[in-house]
Amino acid sequence: MNHPQKSLMRIAALAGLTLRDAVRSRLLISLGAILVIGLIGLPLLISGDNTLTGRLQVILNYTLRFAITMLSIVTLWTACGGVSSEIQDRRLYLVLTKPVHRHELWLGKWLGIVALNALLLTLTGLIIGVMTWHTLLTSPESATAKRQAREQFLLARQALLPESPISRDQALSSAGALVKSGRAPAGMDAVQVATELMKELKNARFVIAPTGTVRFVYHLSTPCTGFHDGILNYKIESSRPERNPIHAIWDIQAAGGMALHLTVTNYPGLPNRLLIPGSVMQGAPSLTLSYHRLDRSSPATLFMAQNGQEPELLIPSGSWAMNLSRGLFMILCRLAFLSALGLTAGCLLSTPVAVFVAFFVMVLLTMSGYVESVATSGAFYTPHEGAALSQTWLDKIILGQFKGLNRVTQPLLRLDPVPLLEEGRRISWLLTAHAVAWLVGLYTAVTALIGILLFNRRELG
Repeated sequence: MNHPQKSLMRIAALAGLTLRDAVRSRLLISLGAILVIGLIGLPLLISGDNTLTGRLQVILNYTLRFAITMLSIVTLWTACGGVSSEIQDRRLYLVLTKPVHRHELWLGKWLGIVALNALLLTLTGLIIGVMTWHTLLTSPESATAKRQAREQFLLARQALLPESPISRDQALSSAGALVKSGRAPAGMDAVQVATELMKELKNARFVIAPTGTVRFVYHLSTPCTGFHDGILNYKIESSRPERNPIHAIWDIQAAGGMALHLTVTNYPGLPNRLLIPGSVMQGAPSLTLSYHRLDRSSPATLFMAQNGQEPELLIPSGSWAMNLSRGLFMILCRLAFLSALGLTAGCLLSTPVAVFVAFFVMVLLTMSGYVESVATSGAFYTPHEGAALSQTWLDKIILGQFKGLNRVTQPLLRLDPVPLLEEGRRISWLLTAHAVAWLVGLYTAVTALIGILLFNRRELG
């Protein structure tokens, strides 16, 4: 047997030893009990808006957040003490006297903690699945409400945006003609003119005059079976300050298929959901949606998009169980990084100091949303009254640090599966691969390299 195979066997044996120590010390049993109590107790204590969809949102959001928080804390605590406490208790000498290298010990402990988290996340997924189905089966609400809840939560959906009114090539061709004829703004080349042209056309098609209509075409990536409905998410803004209800008709036309007319009442500034029956979309390659205003005497001009957000069509694309599994795997990748962070801190510092440092880093990572807002807006807060204060030299230095931190934490914010699961959006295999590449292939690998180097240089005497 060659050396790499022996090394892998020693790493696997050390991982198994770490897992057995967790079972022997009742860590696994205690964590499992805490998870069961928390995952079952939270939905009983928090009822949401007392509707079926509200209870399902509590199950998916609060329980997953509780599990992530609990496992993150325990992972950092266990990892920080995985090396430093054994050095302080001199138990590490019993292992290193054998033909075991320090990097094998580090990797074995990391793999054992990851395996412990995998077991606990599997338990979390089973509990969430059982509670979700039990809530649906025992709910006293009508069959229609149960079907709508199943369509919203127990189905993975792919998000589609409407086709652009003009392609990039068409915009470049028109922009080139404008530049050659001298009608383009001074100092702008064809690429810049094409970008502004596409932006103007995109914004113009969202405007709904009192007698106007907007039309969107969606190309369905996969033919729909007709068993599940589609969901259109949209928001309407008004040019007038009053928030009067808007009465309109959605004309739904499937290419080569059925047509449907739905009357709706919308309020400006509020999100809207339009259910499109699956029978209309069945087998259709594309779907055309037209929005006609009925209150043509109103002077208000409406805007279908807010902040450039186009109406989004969610179509069925996979099972909920598989989607939940991919989401839990992304969470496992995050916990793998936290375990590497804790072990690295424990290789350099004593257990109390390592725990403090690791938790401080975790708090910074959880603030990635605030870090992104500061880095993009350039302001730490927005005053409610009066003008914003001018930036000092210290503010500029701190803002630069926020921008640097944002580059590091942005992937963590983008790779959070909980909002996608709550909204019923499909977690693609590509997004899962990105989680593995960023959280394991980059963050964990760099942290592990630093931790192993520190461990190899640390004096154990």
